[in-house]
Amino acid sequence: MCPAFSCIPASEFVHYSVKGVLTILTATLRDGTPIILDASRSREQLKLWRTDRTFHCPQCKERVILKVGTVRIPHFAHLSDSDCRSSFSEGESADHLMGKQLLYTLFSRLGKQPELEPFLPELSQRPDLLIRHGDQAAAIEFQCSRIAPDLQQSRSAGYESIGMAPIWMLRTPPKYEARPAGVDVLSFTSFHQQFFSSSISPNDTLLTFSPRPHQFHYFSHLLHMEGNRFLCVHRCLPLHLQTFPFARPKPPDETLLERYRSCYQMHRTAFLQRALFVSRKGVQDPFLRNCYEMRLHPADMPARIGVPVRNQSAFAVHDCAWQLDLTISLKRWQLPLSRVPVNRLRQFVHRYPGNSDRQTDACIAYLQFLQRISVKGSGGQTKKGMEQEFMSLLSDHFLANQIEN
Repeated sequence: MCPAFSCIPASEFVHYSVKGVLTILTATLRDGTPIILDASRSREQLKLWRTDRTFHCPQCKERVILKVGTVRIPHFAHLSDSDCRSSFSEGESADHLMGKQLLYTLFSRLGKQPELEPFLPELSQRPDLLIRHGDQAAAIEFQCSRIAPDLQQSRSAGYESIGMAPIWMLRTPPKYEARPAGVDVLSFTSFHQQFFSSSISPNDTLLTFSPRPHQFHYFSHLLHMEGNRFLCVHRCLPLHLQTFPFARPKPPDETLLERYRSCYQMHRTAFLQRALFVSRKGVQDPFLRNCYEMRLHPADMPARIGVPVRNQSAFAVHDCAWQLDLTISLKRWQLPLSRVPVNRLRQFVHRYPGNSDRQTDACIAYLQFLQRISVKGSGGQTKKGMEQEFMSLLSDHFLANQIEN
Protein backbone atom coordinates (compact mmCIF):
# COMPACT_ATOMS: atom_id res chain seq x y z
CA MET A 1 0.00 0.00 0.00
CA CYS A 2 1.16 3.50 -0.72
CA PRO A 3 1.49 5.97 2.15
CA ALA A 4 -1.40 8.27 2.90
CA PHE A 5 -0.94 11.35 0.79
CA SER A 6 -2.48 13.37 3.58
CA CYS A 7 0.64 12.71 5.66
CA ILE A 8 2.75 14.89 3.35
CA PRO A 9 2.67 18.54 4.43
CA ALA A 10 1.60 20.83 1.59
CA SER A 11 4.72 22.93 2.14
CA GLU A 12 6.98 19.97 1.32
CA PHE A 13 5.35 18.83 -1.29
CA VAL A 14 13.13 27.22 -19.82
CA HIS A 15 11.76 25.19 -22.12
CA TYR A 16 13.67 24.63 -25.38
CA SER A 17 13.02 22.19 -28.20
CA VAL A 18 15.55 19.89 -29.80
CA LYS A 19 14.43 20.68 -33.34
CA GLY A 20 15.42 19.02 -36.59
CA VAL A 21 16.77 15.80 -35.04
CA LEU A 22 15.21 12.77 -33.45
CA THR A 23 16.22 12.51 -29.82
CA ILE A 24 16.18 9.37 -27.69
CA LEU A 25 17.53 8.31 -24.31
CA THR A 26 18.24 4.67 -25.16
CA ALA A 27 20.69 3.08 -27.56
CA THR A 28 22.66 -0.13 -28.01
CA LEU A 29 26.34 -0.85 -28.45
CA ARG A 30 27.62 -2.73 -31.48
CA ASP A 31 27.09 -6.06 -29.67
CA GLY A 32 23.49 -5.21 -28.71
CA THR A 33 24.19 -4.18 -25.11
CA PRO A 34 21.53 -1.64 -24.10
CA ILE A 35 22.61 1.80 -22.89
CA ILE A 36 20.18 4.00 -20.95
CA LEU A 37 20.90 7.64 -20.23
CA ASP A 38 19.36 7.85 -16.80
CA ALA A 39 20.07 10.59 -14.28
CA SER A 40 22.93 8.61 -12.72
CA ARG A 41 25.23 9.08 -15.71
CA SER A 42 27.71 11.92 -15.23
CA ARG A 43 28.62 14.15 -18.14
CA GLU A 44 32.28 13.24 -17.67
CA GLN A 45 31.48 9.53 -18.08
CA LEU A 46 29.39 10.21 -21.17
CA LYS A 47 32.13 12.32 -22.75
CA LEU A 48 34.55 9.39 -22.32
CA TRP A 49 32.04 7.03 -23.93
CA ARG A 50 31.95 9.19 -27.03
CA THR A 51 35.65 8.58 -27.65
CA ASP A 52 35.60 4.77 -27.64
CA ARG A 53 32.04 3.57 -28.23
CA THR A 54 29.66 3.42 -31.16
CA PHE A 55 25.94 3.68 -30.48
CA HIS A 56 22.99 2.47 -32.52
CA CYS A 57 19.23 3.02 -32.46
CA PRO A 58 17.52 0.01 -30.82
CA GLN A 59 14.80 0.10 -33.48
CA CYS A 60 16.25 0.99 -36.88
CA LYS A 61 19.84 -0.08 -35.97
CA GLU A 62 21.23 3.08 -37.57
CA ARG A 63 24.11 4.82 -35.90
CA VAL A 64 23.17 7.56 -33.44
CA ILE A 65 25.31 10.32 -31.97
CA LEU A 66 25.73 10.82 -28.23
CA LYS A 67 25.39 14.53 -27.56
CA VAL A 68 26.73 15.87 -24.27
CA GLY A 69 26.52 19.65 -24.22
CA THR A 70 26.58 22.13 -21.39
CA VAL A 71 23.00 23.36 -21.81
CA ARG A 72 20.78 20.62 -23.14
CA ILE A 73 20.29 17.30 -21.43
CA PRO A 74 22.54 14.48 -22.80
CA HIS A 75 20.75 12.43 -25.45
CA PHE A 76 21.22 10.28 -28.52
CA ALA A 77 20.35 11.83 -31.88
CA HIS A 78 19.70 10.29 -35.25
CA LEU A 79 21.32 11.91 -38.23
CA SER A 80 19.14 14.58 -39.81
CA ASP A 81 18.41 12.42 -42.88
CA SER A 82 17.38 9.36 -40.82
CA ASP A 83 14.29 7.43 -41.93
CA CYS A 84 13.55 6.34 -38.35
CA ARG A 85 10.73 8.79 -37.82
CA SER A 86 7.62 6.68 -37.36
CA SER A 87 8.11 5.81 -33.70
CA PHE A 88 9.70 8.95 -32.29
CA SER A 89 8.40 12.43 -31.79
CA GLU A 90 9.55 15.25 -34.04
CA GLY A 91 11.86 16.49 -31.33
CA GLU A 92 11.45 16.64 -27.58
CA SER A 93 11.77 19.47 -25.14
CA ALA A 94 14.45 19.41 -22.51
CA ASP A 95 11.73 19.08 -19.87
CA HIS A 96 10.38 15.95 -21.58
CA LEU A 97 13.81 14.31 -21.73
CA MET A 98 14.60 15.25 -18.14
CA GLY A 99 11.18 14.14 -16.95
CA LYS A 100 11.59 10.69 -18.51
CA GLN A 101 15.00 10.34 -16.90
CA LEU A 102 13.74 11.31 -13.46
CA LEU A 103 10.71 9.03 -13.70
CA TYR A 104 12.95 6.17 -14.83
CA THR A 105 15.14 6.71 -11.77
CA LEU A 106 12.08 6.87 -9.50
CA PHE A 107 10.58 3.62 -10.80
CA SER A 108 13.98 1.91 -10.65
CA ARG A 109 14.29 2.87 -6.98
CA LEU A 110 10.80 1.50 -6.36
CA GLY A 111 11.70 -1.82 -8.01
CA LYS A 112 9.19 -1.49 -10.89
CA GLN A 113 11.57 -2.78 -13.60
CA PRO A 114 11.16 0.30 -15.80
CA GLU A 115 11.93 0.26 -19.50
CA LEU A 116 12.72 3.58 -21.11
CA GLU A 117 11.21 4.24 -24.55
CA PRO A 118 10.46 0.56 -25.29
CA PHE A 119 9.12 -0.20 -28.76
CA LEU A 120 5.93 -2.29 -28.75
CA PRO A 121 5.86 -3.98 -32.20
CA GLU A 122 2.28 -5.24 -31.85
CA LEU A 123 1.11 -1.63 -31.58
CA SER A 124 3.92 0.24 -33.35
CA GLN A 125 3.85 2.50 -30.30
CA ARG A 126 6.59 3.64 -27.99
CA PRO A 127 5.49 4.77 -24.51
CA ASP A 128 7.84 6.99 -22.56
CA LEU A 129 8.22 4.26 -19.94
CA LEU A 130 6.94 0.78 -19.28
CA ILE A 131 6.77 -0.39 -15.67
CA ARG A 132 5.64 -3.53 -13.87
CA HIS A 133 3.73 -3.80 -10.61
CA GLY A 134 3.22 -7.42 -9.60
CA ASP A 135 1.85 -9.19 -12.66
CA GLN A 136 0.52 -5.94 -14.15
CA ALA A 137 2.22 -3.72 -16.72
CA ALA A 138 1.60 0.00 -17.15
CA ALA A 139 2.56 2.34 -19.97
CA ILE A 140 3.58 5.78 -18.72
CA GLU A 141 3.14 8.76 -21.02
CA PHE A 142 4.68 12.01 -19.79
CA GLN A 143 2.99 14.63 -21.94
CA CYS A 144 4.74 17.97 -22.42
CA SER A 145 3.03 19.05 -25.65
CA ARG A 146 -0.47 19.06 -27.05
CA ILE A 147 -2.04 15.85 -28.27
CA ALA A 148 -5.40 15.51 -29.99
CA PRO A 149 -8.03 13.82 -27.78
CA ASP A 150 -8.77 11.13 -30.37
CA LEU A 151 -5.06 10.29 -30.67
CA GLN A 152 -4.72 10.07 -26.89
CA GLN A 153 -7.75 7.79 -26.72
CA SER A 154 -6.42 5.65 -29.57
CA ARG A 155 -3.06 5.17 -27.85
CA SER A 156 -4.76 4.32 -24.56
CA ALA A 157 -6.98 1.78 -26.34
CA GLY A 158 -3.90 0.23 -27.90
CA TYR A 159 -2.21 -0.28 -24.53
CA GLU A 160 -5.40 -1.69 -23.05
CA SER A 161 -5.78 -4.12 -25.96
CA ILE A 162 -2.55 -5.87 -24.91
CA GLY A 163 -3.32 -5.81 -21.19
CA MET A 164 -1.41 -2.66 -20.21
CA ALA A 165 -2.82 0.14 -18.10
CA PRO A 166 -2.21 3.55 -19.70
CA ILE A 167 -1.14 6.29 -17.29
CA TRP A 168 -0.99 9.80 -18.70
CA MET A 169 0.92 12.40 -16.74
CA LEU A 170 0.94 16.04 -17.76
CA ARG A 171 3.82 18.43 -17.32
CA THR A 172 2.73 20.89 -14.63
CA PRO A 173 1.37 24.08 -16.21
CA PRO A 174 4.20 26.61 -15.62
CA LYS A 175 1.80 29.20 -14.18
CA TYR A 176 0.97 26.82 -11.31
CA GLU A 177 4.47 25.55 -10.47
CA ALA A 178 5.16 28.28 -7.92
CA ARG A 179 1.55 28.73 -6.79
CA PRO A 180 1.03 28.00 -3.07
CA ALA A 181 -0.66 24.73 -2.18
CA GLY A 182 -4.18 24.87 -0.81
CA VAL A 183 -7.80 25.34 -1.90
CA ASP A 184 -8.07 27.59 -4.94
CA VAL A 185 -10.11 28.38 -8.05
CA LEU A 186 -7.88 27.57 -11.02
CA SER A 187 -8.33 27.62 -14.77
CA PHE A 188 -7.71 24.44 -16.76
CA THR A 189 -7.94 24.49 -20.54
CA SER A 190 -9.69 21.78 -22.52
CA PHE A 191 -6.22 20.29 -23.09
CA HIS A 192 -5.59 20.09 -19.33
CA GLN A 193 -9.03 18.56 -18.84
CA GLN A 194 -8.07 15.69 -21.18
CA PHE A 195 -5.89 14.47 -18.31
CA PHE A 196 -8.49 14.58 -15.55
CA SER A 197 -8.55 10.98 -14.30
CA SER A 198 -10.19 8.88 -11.61
CA SER A 199 -7.44 6.23 -11.78
CA ILE A 200 -5.51 7.86 -8.91
CA SER A 201 -8.45 8.94 -6.78
CA PRO A 202 -12.17 8.04 -6.92
CA ASN A 203 -12.83 11.64 -7.94
CA ASP A 204 -11.31 13.34 -10.96
CA THR A 205 -7.72 14.38 -10.28
CA LEU A 206 -5.11 16.05 -12.44
CA LEU A 207 -1.67 14.59 -11.70
CA THR A 208 1.22 16.59 -13.11
CA PHE A 209 5.01 16.52 -12.82
CA SER A 210 7.57 19.34 -12.81
CA PRO A 211 11.01 18.02 -13.86
CA ARG A 212 13.10 21.00 -12.77
CA PRO A 213 11.86 21.31 -9.17
CA HIS A 214 11.58 17.47 -9.11
CA GLN A 215 8.03 17.72 -7.85
CA PHE A 216 4.57 16.28 -8.47
CA HIS A 217 1.53 18.54 -8.36
CA TYR A 218 -1.90 17.15 -7.54
CA PHE A 219 -5.07 19.08 -8.40
CA SER A 220 -7.82 17.06 -6.74
CA HIS A 221 -11.49 17.27 -5.72
CA LEU A 222 -12.26 19.24 -8.87
CA LEU A 223 -15.55 21.12 -8.71
CA HIS A 224 -16.58 22.97 -11.85
CA MET A 225 -17.42 26.64 -11.39
CA GLU A 226 -17.82 28.20 -14.83
CA GLY A 227 -16.12 27.89 -18.21
CA ASN A 228 -12.63 26.44 -17.61
CA ARG A 229 -12.53 27.38 -13.91
CA PHE A 230 -12.53 24.73 -11.19
CA LEU A 231 -12.45 24.81 -7.42
CA CYS A 232 -9.80 22.31 -6.35
CA VAL A 233 -7.21 21.31 -3.76
CA HIS A 234 -3.63 21.85 -4.94
CA ARG A 235 -0.97 19.73 -3.21
CA CYS A 236 2.73 19.24 -3.95
CA LEU A 237 4.77 16.08 -3.45
CA PRO A 238 8.57 15.89 -3.89
CA LEU A 239 9.82 13.25 -6.30
CA HIS A 240 11.69 11.31 -3.60
CA LEU A 241 8.48 10.86 -1.58
CA GLN A 242 6.40 9.50 -4.46
CA THR A 243 5.34 5.84 -4.51
CA PHE A 244 3.71 3.44 -6.91
CA PRO A 245 0.78 2.98 -6.99
CA PHE A 246 0.86 6.75 -6.83
CA ALA A 247 0.11 8.47 -3.52
CA ARG A 248 -3.57 9.34 -3.26
CA PRO A 249 -5.15 12.59 -2.05
CA LYS A 250 -7.00 12.11 1.23
CA PRO A 251 -10.82 12.24 1.24
CA PRO A 252 -12.28 15.65 2.11
CA ASP A 253 -13.22 16.20 5.75
CA GLU A 254 -15.92 18.50 7.13
CA THR A 255 -13.51 21.43 7.28
CA LEU A 256 -12.64 21.11 3.59
CA LEU A 257 -16.29 20.69 2.61
CA GLU A 258 -17.17 23.87 4.50
CA ARG A 259 -14.34 25.69 2.72
CA TYR A 260 -15.75 24.47 -0.60
CA ARG A 261 -19.25 25.63 0.35
CA SER A 262 -17.95 29.08 1.21
CA CYS A 263 -15.85 29.40 -1.98
CA TYR A 264 -18.66 28.16 -4.20
CA GLN A 265 -21.15 30.59 -2.68
CA MET A 266 -18.72 33.50 -3.07
CA HIS A 267 -18.25 32.64 -6.74
CA ARG A 268 -22.03 32.29 -7.20
CA THR A 269 -22.58 35.73 -5.67
CA ALA A 270 -19.88 37.25 -7.88
CA PHE A 271 -21.45 35.66 -10.99
CA LEU A 272 -24.87 37.08 -10.17
CA GLN A 273 -23.49 40.54 -9.35
CA ARG A 274 -21.59 40.88 -12.60
CA ALA A 275 -24.34 39.35 -14.78
CA LEU A 276 -25.95 42.76 -15.43
CA PHE A 277 -22.73 44.69 -15.93
CA VAL A 278 -20.34 42.37 -17.77
CA SER A 279 -22.49 40.68 -20.39
CA ARG A 280 -21.94 42.22 -23.84
CA LYS A 281 -25.11 40.64 -25.21
CA GLY A 282 -27.44 42.68 -23.01
CA VAL A 283 -31.01 41.46 -23.23
CA GLN A 284 -29.86 38.89 -25.80
CA ASP A 285 -27.88 37.12 -23.09
CA PRO A 286 -29.74 33.81 -22.43
CA PHE A 287 -29.32 34.09 -18.67
CA LEU A 288 -30.55 37.69 -18.49
CA ARG A 289 -33.41 36.87 -20.83
CA ASN A 290 -34.47 34.05 -18.49
CA CYS A 291 -34.22 36.40 -15.51
CA TYR A 292 -36.50 38.85 -17.32
CA GLU A 293 -39.01 36.11 -18.14
CA MET A 294 -39.12 35.10 -14.47
CA ARG A 295 -39.34 38.78 -13.37
CA LEU A 296 -36.27 38.04 -11.29
CA HIS A 297 -33.32 40.28 -10.52
CA PRO A 298 -30.05 38.24 -10.56
CA ALA A 299 -29.22 39.43 -7.05
CA ASP A 300 -32.48 37.88 -5.82
CA MET A 301 -31.80 34.44 -7.29
CA PRO A 302 -33.36 31.75 -5.03
CA ALA A 303 -30.79 29.63 -3.20
CA ARG A 304 -32.18 26.47 -4.85
CA ILE A 305 -30.89 27.72 -8.23
CA GLY A 306 -27.14 27.45 -8.58
CA VAL A 307 -26.07 24.33 -6.68
CA PRO A 308 -23.38 21.72 -7.52
CA VAL A 309 -25.03 18.45 -8.48
CA ARG A 310 -23.27 15.44 -9.99
CA ASN A 311 -22.04 15.87 -13.58
CA GLN A 312 -22.65 19.62 -13.48
CA SER A 313 -19.24 20.09 -15.15
CA ALA A 314 -20.86 18.85 -18.39
CA PHE A 315 -22.31 22.36 -18.71
CA ALA A 316 -19.76 25.03 -19.58
CA VAL A 317 -22.01 27.76 -18.15
CA HIS A 318 -22.44 28.54 -14.47
CA ASP A 319 -24.86 26.32 -12.54
CA CYS A 320 -27.20 29.30 -12.06
CA ALA A 321 -27.59 29.65 -15.83
CA TRP A 322 -28.59 26.11 -16.78
CA GLN A 323 -30.61 25.50 -13.61
CA LEU A 324 -32.64 28.69 -14.10
CA ASP A 325 -33.20 27.63 -17.72
CA LEU A 326 -34.37 24.19 -16.57
CA THR A 327 -36.63 25.79 -13.92
CA ILE A 328 -38.40 27.75 -16.65
CA SER A 329 -38.79 24.59 -18.75
CA LEU A 330 -40.28 22.76 -15.76
CA LYS A 331 -42.79 25.57 -15.36
CA ARG A 332 -43.82 25.24 -19.00
CA TRP A 333 -44.10 21.47 -18.85
CA GLN A 334 -46.33 21.62 -15.76
CA LEU A 335 -45.25 18.15 -14.69
CA PRO A 336 -44.50 16.81 -11.19
CA LEU A 337 -40.77 16.68 -10.47
CA SER A 338 -40.96 12.90 -10.13
CA ARG A 339 -42.61 12.46 -13.52
CA VAL A 340 -40.46 14.48 -15.90
CA PRO A 341 -39.69 12.15 -18.86
CA VAL A 342 -36.02 11.65 -19.64
CA ASN A 343 -36.68 12.47 -23.29
CA ARG A 344 -37.82 15.97 -22.22
CA LEU A 345 -34.49 16.44 -20.44
CA ARG A 346 -32.61 15.19 -23.48
CA GLN A 347 -34.40 17.74 -25.64
CA PHE A 348 -33.58 20.44 -23.09
CA VAL A 349 -29.80 19.77 -23.07
CA HIS A 350 -29.53 19.86 -26.87
CA ARG A 351 -29.33 23.65 -26.65
CA TYR A 352 -26.02 23.32 -24.76
CA PRO A 353 -22.71 22.13 -26.23
CA GLY A 354 -21.07 19.20 -24.48
CA ASN A 355 -21.76 15.61 -23.50
CA SER A 356 -25.55 15.28 -23.62
CA ASP A 357 -25.62 12.06 -21.57
CA ARG A 358 -23.75 13.66 -18.68
CA GLN A 359 -25.84 16.83 -18.99
CA THR A 360 -29.04 14.77 -18.84
CA ASP A 361 -27.78 13.01 -15.73
CA ALA A 362 -26.99 16.41 -14.16
CA CYS A 363 -30.60 17.47 -14.84
CA ILE A 364 -31.87 14.28 -13.19
CA ALA A 365 -29.67 14.96 -10.16
CA TYR A 366 -31.00 18.52 -9.96
CA LEU A 367 -34.61 17.29 -10.07
CA GLN A 368 -33.80 14.87 -7.24
CA PHE A 369 -32.40 17.79 -5.24
CA LEU A 370 -35.55 19.84 -5.85
CA GLN A 371 -37.71 16.90 -4.77
CA ARG A 372 -35.72 16.50 -1.58
CA ILE A 373 -36.06 20.12 -0.47
CA SER A 374 -39.73 20.09 -1.54
CA VAL A 375 -40.45 17.14 0.77
CA LYS A 376 -38.82 19.02 3.64
CA GLY A 377 -41.03 22.04 2.96
CA SER A 378 -40.02 25.53 4.03
CA GLY A 379 -37.61 24.11 6.60
CA GLY A 380 -35.47 22.76 3.81
CA GLN A 381 -35.33 26.13 2.04
CA THR A 382 -34.32 28.38 4.93
CA LYS A 383 -30.77 29.72 4.91
CA LYS A 384 -29.64 27.14 7.46
CA GLY A 385 -31.57 24.38 5.70
CA MET A 386 -30.00 25.25 2.33
CA GLU A 387 -26.53 25.27 3.87
CA GLN A 388 -27.15 21.75 5.16
CA GLU A 389 -28.48 20.66 1.77
CA PHE A 390 -25.44 22.18 0.10
CA MET A 391 -23.10 20.24 2.38
CA SER A 392 -25.05 17.08 1.52
CA LEU A 393 -24.55 17.76 -2.19
CA LEU A 394 -20.81 18.17 -1.67
CA SER A 395 -20.65 14.99 0.39
CA ASP A 396 -22.50 13.14 -2.36
CA HIS A 397 -20.19 14.66 -4.95
CA PHE A 398 -16.93 13.60 -3.29
CA LEU A 399 -17.55 10.95 -0.63
CA ALA A 400 -19.99 8.65 -2.45
CA ASN A 401 -17.25 7.73 -4.91
CA GLN A 402 -14.87 7.01 -2.04
CA ILE A 403 -17.31 4.39 -0.72
CA GLU A 404 -17.98 2.88 -4.16
CA ASN A 405 -14.25 2.50 -4.80
